[in-house]
Amino acid sequence: MNTIEEELRRGVLDLALMLKGIDGELDAALDHLKQVLKQRDDLDTDAFRDALAQADARFDQIEEVAESGTQQLYRLYQSLMDLNADAASKSFSLAVEQKHQYLFDALKLSEDALRLVPHSASQTADENTDKLKRLHQKLCSRFITLLRTLAILGDEDGQLQSLARRLEPMPDWPELDGLAEETIALIQRRLDAEKGQFQYYLNQLSEKLRSINELIGQNKQAVSDLTELNDNLDQQVDDQIARARSAITSAVNMEQLRASLNDSIEGLMSLLNDFQSRTRNSLLAMNRRQQELNQHLDALQEDNHRLIKQVTQEREIARRDPLTQLPNRQGFEQRLEQEIARSDRYGQPLSIALIDVDHFKQINDRYGHLAGDRVLRILAKEMHSQLRKTDFLARFGGEEFVILLPESGRDNALAAIEKMRQHISQCPFHFQDSPVRITISAGLAIHKPNEEAEHWLHRADKALYESKDNGRNCTTVSDDQQ
Repeated sequence: MNTIEEELRRGVLDLALMLKGIDGELDAALDHLKQVLKQRDDLDTDAFRDALAQADARFDQIEEVAESGTQQLYRLYQSLMDLNADAASKSFSLAVEQKHQYLFDALKLSEDALRLVPHSASQTADENTDKLKRLHQKLCSRFITLLRTLAILGDEDGQLQSLARRLEPMPDWPELDGLAEETIALIQRRLDAEKGQFQYYLNQLSEKLRSINELIGQNKQAVSDLTELNDNLDQQVDDQIARARSAITSAVNMEQLRASLNDSIEGLMSLLNDFQSRTRNSLLAMNRRQQELNQHLDALQEDNHRLIKQVTQEREIARRDPLTQLPNRQGFEQRLEQEIARSDRYGQPLSIALIDVDHFKQINDRYGHLAGDRVLRILAKEMHSQLRKTDFLARFGGEEFVILLPESGRDNALAAIEKMRQHISQCPFHFQDSPVRITISAGLAIHKPNEEAEHWLHRADKALYESKDNGRNCTTVSDDQQ
């Protein structure tokens, strides 16, 4: 076999491999051609020519069918363009089936194949849109909760409540962004005002401390003066006694002695009277300063107690949801740290459940936000009634609640949440004299050793969304081990 024949064999075999799978009859012709080429003897030119002709003929037929199909599809497209919009959707399948059976079969095959695809582009887009809507609702609800909590701490002009009411219709993203900017500006003004009040309090405190320090300094000086006065008295008494002794020694008769003694006694009495007077005045001044000092200290103590009470009340208000009177997210986060630390220390299981009210927006839209608020209050009371004293229920924001279940593994936690979910679904709710069924969805996650709180909450939130996607009114346990 010469080089040309070998190259020819290889080229035709490669071509046969490339055309494999296009058509059954073409595959048979190509297999026959390969058999002729694989003969070890000299190439049978006639056999090769016949096999090549068969393959070529079948390939020509395929090209004709493809060209014919393209022309038919183009004509079908032209005819569809002539139909009106209403008739097009009804006539398309019928026209293809009657006139172009080959194309109809291909379209049916593609339709069946699309059903096997788990997530099409449109489905993904719908899911993303749904998630975005949920995120939007969650942000608005938590925004409203924040504003109402701040309003409890002080809203004399009603601006915070006004912002909360503007959020209730669930504004679109641009309007939500504008409300966020207004809220930030309002909070900044409030912070500046509180900063000014705090600065005034510090100035007053500084003035009181200055007065106290001055009084203490004056009393110290008075004590020093008394010490000096006492020392001077000792010296003056000693001098007076020395003069008396000298006078007694030098006296020549009783009259002179008596006169010297009287002078010495009068001198001592004068010294003592002066000392007593100056001491009394100094002590009276010290007593007045001590009373003034006590008044300043009492005022400081009263201010301190009032400030501690106010801070304690504001801290308690800041950690409690004003609508349901449950702990809010800030209160929950504080308890969360404590429960995780206790679970890690003693090796006890700890579970968390995120609860969401199903179709809550529809309740607000249909019956009004007052009805929605009433639902949340009743739900908080009913859910709390189904939990243990050691469990911790808080409002997470909007229509979401969160439950911490200490010393509860997967089975016990799931049983507790399911019991509560079924209880809620059976509670009688009435709005405008009509019974309304309220249900909840739950996502449950069991804490893993050394797991970050944020990741733990994310798993519970993911399980909650699975409950929503699975038809709501159910509980999903997170099995995520990542």
